[in-house]
Amino acid sequence: MKDLPAIHKVYKIKHQNVHISHIDFANKIIKVTARMTVIPIDQNLTTLEINDCKADFCFKDMPNEPPENINPSMQSFTSWYYSQYLNNYINGGELSIKIPSEVSTECKSLLLSIDYQINDPKVGIQFVIPKSEDEHSKRSFHAFTSGHYNSSRLWLPCQDNYWSLCTWSLSFTVNASMIAVSNGELTKKIIDDDGKNVTFYYKLDVPTAAPNIGFAIGYFEIYVDPKISTITHFCLPGLLPLLKYCITSFHKVYELYQDILSARFPFKSYKQVFVSESYNDYTAYSSFSIFNIRLLHSARIIEQHHTSRRLMAVALAEQYFGCFVEIESWNDWWLTVGIAGYLSTIFIKNTFGNSEYKYYIHNEMEALSDYEFDGLPLPPLHTDESLSQVNNDTSVASQRDRIPINYHPYFTFPTQLEMFKRRSQLIMRMIEIRIGQESLLQAFNKLLTLANTGAKHHSHSSQWGNILISTKHFLKTIHLVSGKDIKEFINQWVCRSGIPLFKGSFSFNRKRNTLELELVEKQDKSQFGFYVGPLTISVQEVDGSYTHTLQIEESTYHYDISCHSKSKKNKKKKIPLSNGDETEINFSNADSDSPVLWVRVDPDMHWLRKVIFDQPDYMWQYQMKYERDPLAQYLAVESLKKYVTSDSIQCLTEVIYNRHIYYRIRIAAVNALAQCATRTASAWALQRCPIASSLINIYRKMFGSRSCQNIPRYNNFSYMIGYFIQMTIPMALGTIRDAHGKCPREILDFIIDLIKYNDNSQNKYTDSYYMASLIDALTNAVSPATTVIGISESNFILSEESKIILSEVTHALNYEKIVASYRNCISVSCIKNIRISQKHGHIPPKSDVFKMYASYPFFQDIREAAIDQLADFIKVESSMDDLRWMFSLIENDPVPYIRHYALQAVIKNAPFSNRRKTNSVLNNVELVERLWNLIGFDARHDCRLRCDALELYTELYGRSTPDCIPPLLNSPGVVIDLQRRTSRPNISPSMSLDDISIKLSKPSTPQTAASHNSDDDGSSVVSGQEGLKVKIKLGDNIVSGGSVATETINPGGRRKSSEDVKSHKKHKHKHKKSSKQSSPFSNP
Repeated sequence: MKDLPAIHKVYKIKHQNVHISHIDFANKIIKVTARMTVIPIDQNLTTLEINDCKADFCFKDMPNEPPENINPSMQSFTSWYYSQYLNNYINGGELSIKIPSEVSTECKSLLLSIDYQINDPKVGIQFVIPKSEDEHSKRSFHAFTSGHYNSSRLWLPCQDNYWSLCTWSLSFTVNASMIAVSNGELTKKIIDDDGKNVTFYYKLDVPTAAPNIGFAIGYFEIYVDPKISTITHFCLPGLLPLLKYCITSFHKVYELYQDILSARFPFKSYKQVFVSESYNDYTAYSSFSIFNIRLLHSARIIEQHHTSRRLMAVALAEQYFGCFVEIESWNDWWLTVGIAGYLSTIFIKNTFGNSEYKYYIHNEMEALSDYEFDGLPLPPLHTDESLSQVNNDTSVASQRDRIPINYHPYFTFPTQLEMFKRRSQLIMRMIEIRIGQESLLQAFNKLLTLANTGAKHHSHSSQWGNILISTKHFLKTIHLVSGKDIKEFINQWVCRSGIPLFKGSFSFNRKRNTLELELVEKQDKSQFGFYVGPLTISVQEVDGSYTHTLQIEESTYHYDISCHSKSKKNKKKKIPLSNGDETEINFSNADSDSPVLWVRVDPDMHWLRKVIFDQPDYMWQYQMKYERDPLAQYLAVESLKKYVTSDSIQCLTEVIYNRHIYYRIRIAAVNALAQCATRTASAWALQRCPIASSLINIYRKMFGSRSCQNIPRYNNFSYMIGYFIQMTIPMALGTIRDAHGKCPREILDFIIDLIKYNDNSQNKYTDSYYMASLIDALTNAVSPATTVIGISESNFILSEESKIILSEVTHALNYEKIVASYRNCISVSCIKNIRISQKHGHIPPKSDVFKMYASYPFFQDIREAAIDQLADFIKVESSMDDLRWMFSLIENDPVPYIRHYALQAVIKNAPFSNRRKTNSVLNNVELVERLWNLIGFDARHDCRLRCDALELYTELYGRSTPDCIPPLLNSPGVVIDLQRRTSRPNISPSMSLDDISIKLSKPSTPQTAASHNSDDDGSSVVSGQEGLKVKIKLGDNIVSGGSVATETINPGGRRKSSEDVKSHKKHKHKHKKSSKQSSPFSNP
């Protein structure tokens, strides 16, 4: 386990003032002034270290380009990358500013001022500029902060970590018709005398870390929440009606969190901004969040409602833990992530019900366990740093700067980061089970109360440490409020990775009247070892439900559980259930000698685990029919699809008709019936499929016209549970195959009729997703074609079924160009259909259509669908030309999320794999060079993209040197030069100490405003308010301008040449008085 050593800070930043004085959308230029109040802690302070503003005396850039002699393997690269980061971290930052001897460090504070300019940033700040020149497109111009965790250094000189806190003042001078949104309270808005520009002033008194600082600037429309006046929502022009509907019930989650935490919202106001081309679907900053506009929807959309509300709830939860309460080190990151995720699950349970909550938790466990057993090993959430001292009074301040590399965003694969979030929130739920929800929420309240106490001392930064949270502090709080010590639990589940997999079965011993249970535990790739501890077994018997707690001590367990009931004597009997209800059960199909009706392992998901349990089909049927727990019913349905019996099919059919059963269980029953139909294909080879006919009859009975059931009635999605079943049945029918692997023609005709007779004229909801589901049903119905070897594309013969399917798909795709569906969901389904038709040999395999739809500026959902199909095309067809095109998209696309998504698509559809030892013609030196250049050059400032590339490189080649490199070149002492040879600008991150120099001197007289003078040598001298006097010389390039450094910063690439470095002149603002309209954001 790698840890970074603790370092001793000799200064801290108490307050930071950031002013964006100019923003040029046409050229993507932003001019910024950053002023920091520095408090010397050590009188021997001689150097300041600040992250990533490329100014002088010594610039130690975060590791960018690997050395030319490095071996092209993950082991070599990660070792070099870690050593570079370690060296950078120990020395404190990228920018070091030497304080001259004439400036006394015994003063209480120093004022540091940095003027700089950002040109065409690739990451850090996202400019969205539509290509169209009409007036509506021009009003869609906007810019906002964008980046991965711990990436504020890409646009702001700062201490870029979550435990260096300070207060903030932010101001933005923008076009008079624009609005600037940022952290904290809007204190004033001043309009220039000429009326062309307006300056927004924000103040954030709550001590906040730099990664939680951001802004958004654009022609936003404003909507103040009608229920809570301190909440304001912003969206792009024309989207206000969608915004108003989306936030209709937002006040409920706001009030829910305040109620369960018994604490007020930590900031005076909260703002939500919806933008295009965002880095993620949401990004939470202190007191405001940025969301993607594709989360907005109208009242006519059903599917998006759940997702949008959940993401807004997660972002709001992160305001409490993540933006307000922050971490002491990366070692404690799991706490804020886990608590915020846990709070969002309370929202799901409170808003969508207990059934949806259990389904969500089950899916999260399944996704995590699948990755644990099939993916790369996950590291622990927390490194064990003397947790035995948790109950002592030892201060943890000395540990604050110890950073484990486990889940540092610079070193963690994005897929692993998603698993980290899942595991963190699930473990927080496990803690709730151990100590009770009331005690856990009380612990959260104490953490917030302590943080509020520290935040109130604006001028006493010594109290700000109370805002930070550590694992030791959290465990102390848990022990204080509950009296329970969960140290051993933390050691097992947080300080170790992995989860247990239990495979179980049982038999009944009639003579002893005992249930003989056998459980076998399988170990994953991690160092978790075998689980040792309690495990709950629930046994439903004839006389009632009984819970048994077993102590797991070995990898294979044999337990004899005594039954409380005798064998079944009557065919029918009233049975008491676990929830206290009684129900009459028919025992005619059961084993008359056994009193056991069904068995469940860990029924309430107390542990983070995966369970595979085997029991007879009639027990699954009883569990489905009579167990009241929705999760038990769902698992029963998933198991019944393996038992193709008349009783199982009858049970699944009854589930579909039962309106009192949770709708996801009914959907699972539909899919299970379709799988049963395919399993019995040999039985109906010469006749119609009885299960398919049954599903068609179910659809017609539920949704067919009363006068003619063969024709569907007018769409009416008011009964939303029925709506989801109506979408599922056609898609499930499309998956049915006969003995020859073909979809029965009657199913295809049924789906075509649904499309033909679809009528949404009297429906208050849109049928976009319903039509998309019918296209998906056609896609599922595509069967492999009979191929003729040697046939040319011009003579390609389509079967009758293929013509019918492609005709409908082409019509839907063309109609989308006239009337677009919500989020172009129909186009997405059509693109998938085209690829499936290619794979099954119905149309020639060509990638042109996918590359067209994957290009900018198609809507994001269309681009994602096209990228997925193109990645699959590359894998199946082994197309090197298309792989080159994909890498060009990854390197040059203007949308950061699309670059990330494209790499993830290639990872999921890797053309070959080191783990599976597959071969491919794409395994060549050209691919190694392209990917190595992406890791070393193109993605060096976007740590998420770089980690994506590292993940792909690991998937393809492992951690060793790729085997496609010739053995002679791979021998010791031979260097493989995979570096991209490009000319370097005059000013570069690799300049030596002799090339960059800075001179600081104390001003002769204090000045209240900065003045600009010129020296004989051409250097600039700027004196700041009660600050330092700076003379700057960068190599042979003379730079004139602001305080510490005035130079062009390009977060997405190398420094610009000296011709691009422009002088900054003093800009005097003549202000008008603030507008007196009701909303402080209102345009003049």
